[in-house]
Amino acid sequence: MVSESESDITEVLKALNHEIRREIIRILHKKQATPYSDFLERLNLPASSNVAYHLSLLAKAHLIEKDLEGKYLLTLLGRRSALLLDLATESKSSIFSDIYLGFSRLNPTEILLGAWWTFFFVLGFFFLQSLFFPLGIICILIAICSIILIIFRTKTPWTILLINNFIWIFFVPKNREILASIIASNIFGLILLTPGALFIDISPLNLLLGLILLLISLMLSIMYLYMSLGRELPITLGRKKGGSSNIR
Repeated sequence: MVSESESDITEVLKALNHEIRREIIRILHKKQATPYSDFLERLNLPASSNVAYHLSLLAKAHLIEKDLEGKYLLTLLGRRSALLLDLATESKSSIFSDIYLGFSRLNPTEILLGAWWTFFFVLGFFFLQSLFFPLGIICILIAICSIILIIFRTKTPWTILLINNFIWIFFVPKNREILASIIASNIFGLILLTPGALFIDISPLNLLLGLILLLISLMLSIMYLYMSLGRELPITLGRKKGGSSNIR
């Protein structure tokens, strides 16, 4: 008896067993959130129904999905398939492919650690200069452990160069706007709360705005985790069990 996972693998291999569908995967790999009209232009097929047919097969294999605007995106499984196609055609490994492949290994929780590690590091630095010295040590240890975990999971030393800035967000294929908002809220929240962390007089307005921004970061983090896990379980397959395609 063929297991469900083996059946899913078979569906993926069948979906990739056509030049046009592989090209669609490559297009989405290079340009996320692609509208239907772009496929008609770039694939240069005689009839639009052919494009719809190939998109439906990719959706059936859970390699692509639609966003709220009706544009097409690669799923987690689709991103891994795209990387497989790239690696299969490359004569040797490149820094870009190593980084992209590395970030594709991260699950949503680990991606959130990448968005929050700077917050814990800076907060720990502030606490080290105050009476909350032990709390500062804990925050810095959380930040360091987060970085070590991400480097270990991505399996490439180049991660350390990216994780110290915000460029790595562009290696996350979807929901990167939420990640950018989380990081921005953390930064501005820390700026507003810095005087209080250093035991300098802080205005009630700054305190209120700083706490609101950190609350927004927390809510966005929960939203990101919910959206990612809810649409990509189980992680090994990059989709939900029993999930139906919304591609038409």
